[in-house]
Amino acid sequence: MGGRGTFASGNNVAFTYQTVGKIEGVKVLQPIDSRRSYNMPPEAHSSSRYIILGKNGVFRQYVEYNENRLPVFEIGYHFENGISKHGEPVFHVHEYSSPGIDFRLPARAITPNEYERYKKYFKGAR
Repeated sequence: MGGRGTFASGNNVAFTYQTVGKIEGVKVLQPIDSRRSYNMPPEAHSSSRYIILGKNGVFRQYVEYNENRLPVFEIGYHFENGISKHGEPVFHVHEYSSPGIDFRLPARAITPNEYERYKKYFKGAR
């Protein structure tokens, strides 16, 4: 995974994430440099879906990308300002008004249907 917009614009850069496994067929990524943020890359490289686990091995984020490698749907499980209580992690969804990290909308609570559909990816989260 490269930096924001680099692969999509045809500029190859060094990988900053590595695949460390799969959950239900979806690649699990982690930063090559463990000091870096455990957030999802802003564009896809080799898959249309990725999962990030936190440093503790618990589900943190799931993102779906479109055919142009840009994010279109995201589920998070971590503190989210305005939704979390007492700093606790909470399942929430970010939708996108258009594909691409710059178009990510504010978080909303995950629906029961979304939770049921995606719960197979929520390793260690409750």
